[in-house]
Formats: sequence, C-alpha cells, structure tokens
Amino acid sequence: MAASAQYPGVYIQETYNHSLAVQSGRTAVTAFIGDFAGVPTGGVRVNDWLDFTELAVDDSDAGQVLGAVLKSYFQNGGGHCYLVSTAGSTLAEGLAAVSALGEVTILVAPGLWDQGEESAGEWARALTGWAADNTAMAILHTDRGHTPVQADAAVDTWGLDESQRPFAAVYYPWLRQSGVADPVAPSGAVAGAWTAVDSARGVWKAPANIVLRGIDGPVHEATDTDQGAHLNLNFIRTFSDMGTVIWGARTRSETDQWRYIPIRRLFSAVERDIQRALRSAVFEPNAAPTWERVRAAVDSYLHQLWQQGGLAGGKPGEAYFVQIGQGITMAEDDIAAGRLVLKVGLATMRPAEFTIVQFTQEQS
Repeated sequence: MAASAQYPGVYIQETYNHSLAVQSGRTAVTAFIGDFAGVPTGGVRVNDWLDFTELAVDDSDAGQVLGAVLKSYFQNGGGHCYLVSTAGSTLAEGLAAVSALGEVTILVAPGLWDQGEESAGEWARALTGWAADNTAMAILHTDRGHTPVQADAAVDTWGLDESQRPFAAVYYPWLRQSGVADPVAPSGAVAGAWTAVDSARGVWKAPANIVLRGIDGPVHEATDTDQGAHLNLNFIRTFSDMGTVIWGARTRSETDQWRYIPIRRLFSAVERDIQRALRSAVFEPNAAPTWERVRAAVDSYLHQLWQQGGLAGGKPGEAYFVQIGQGITMAEDDIAAGRLVLKVGLATMRPAEFTIVQFTQEQS
C-alpha cells in the first residue's frame, strides 16, 4: 500500500506483481533407447558426434548400429540428444529413465527389429504408449529386408490403438549410408531432419520434401504405386532432380484430425508450453483476476505463434481462441473443487500433400 509522505517518518510501499507468461520450449529433443552396453543406465546427453565418439560404447552389433544411426542424425541437423540403455534392465525401466530426463519429445529405437517381429511389436507399442502419455512422438522404422507390402503388414500387427496411433510415425525403407557397407535404419536421419525443420521453420512445418545428407539412397527404390498403396508409411525416395528425400508426413492415425505429423506435434508443443506456464498459477485464487492473467498470457503466446506462420487464419480471431471463466469453462462446482479449466482452440494448416496440375487444350 502506498503511503503519502506528508510528515517526517519511515514509509513503506508494498508492490505485488504476479506475472504469467507462456514461453516456447524445445520441440525436438531426441532420446535413442536400446541395448547399448557402455551407456549409463540413467541416460547420457550427447551434444554432437565428437561427444559420441568419446563414449565407451562397445563394438558389438548393437553399438555399431547405434553409431551409424547417430551419425546420420547429426549429419541431418540433429541437436543435443540422449542415449538411454536397457542393457541389464527392462524396457519399462529404460522409459522411466527417459521420463526422468524431463525434456524428451522424440523417441527412437535404432535396434527395433534386432530381436525379431514379435519383439519389434512390443517395443513399438511401449514407445508409442510413452509418447502418447508424454505429448511426444515415436519415430519408428520397418525391417531391413521388407518390401512395402511386408512392411505395411508387419506394422499392422503391432496393434497400436487409435489413442496411440497419432503419436507414431513409421519410415521405409533402410538407407545406404555414404562410406558404410551395411544399410542403416532411417529413424536417425529422420529425427535429425525433424530437428532441422523445427529450427529453420517451426514445428508446424511438415518434415518432408527434405534432402537427406550423408545418404547415397534407399535400399529399396519405391514407386508412386507403392506409396499410393501404403499411405501411412512415410517413404524415403530418390528423385533424379532432387536426391534422396523424405517423401511422407503422416502419423499412423486413420483420422483426419491427427493424420499429419506437424498437426499432432504442434498441438503437443502448445500443450506442453501452456501446462508448464500454468504451474505458476497453482494455488492462486481461482477467481477472475487469475483467470484474466491466464487468458492474457495464453492469448499473447498464441498470437505470436500466429504471427510466425504457425496457425491458419487472416486474423487472430480466425486462428485461435482462448476461453476461461465461470459460466464459460467452469461451473461453481469446478471452482469449489479447485479446478481451473482453460479451453484453447487452434486453426492448423495441413500440408499440401497432393499438388494437381490440370491442363486444358482448346482448339482454335
């Protein structure tokens, strides 16, 4: 409370300012998980390729696979990542270690198929389940020798339910890495490309039509017919005028809402950012002043996202909405129970997956 200095004495002025802001967090932090002897149980951060070469990772098949995948990850724009080993532990314990890292948004299992098709299914379900629970994504791949038909059939046997399918993206086929005799799983290069696209454009940009570095080509040259018959496989293809490119941007979801990777990832990023910001509102009075601070902070965050090109709409009111308040998102029972309910809507942009050129010839 401000005091007016009208006579000699000591005066105290109290100020209270409870600000709330929503900050954009990292959208592409990858954890590579698998049976990696020499990697600490709780995971280790790797900032670049030099960091990895200094680790005491063994020369086993698993270690060599990890090295090839990580090399393609960094060559294609990957930033700092984590290695989490399941050597001597269970997959569940490995995923708990991933959770403890606190910032992982992408999961990759380089040795997904090392133990056969049944094990691949178990890992795929576990990784995708973790991703769904943590607003993350699982980048998965098909087996080395699969044809497109075999790949699609094998992935279908994983049995991902519809609540999990939006959080998984599957890539085909394996790749021929420059200077390396054996093919490499595509998931490392893809994760690196996702990171590069997020940095250059934003999480809302489809991570496709991207030329891969350090790759001589896919081990199987897919055709338009292959891709048309297996739309939920994200193909990596070679075109004479482009090189080797990621040529797909779909999740495993069959629904229009979550079919595309950038839409699912954008919603996940917004959800994470808002949840993190709202922790500062916990135990604040569940009343109009708090609601207005929350509304203003989220509106400012989404307005900036729209200005950056992350949302559709010619004006903010067409791009998003933020709702909060009694009689709007909360009833009296909600307020009495301490529930603060915020509703946010986003107008997202779908990738131009099919470009149709139409010619008409008229005779004179």
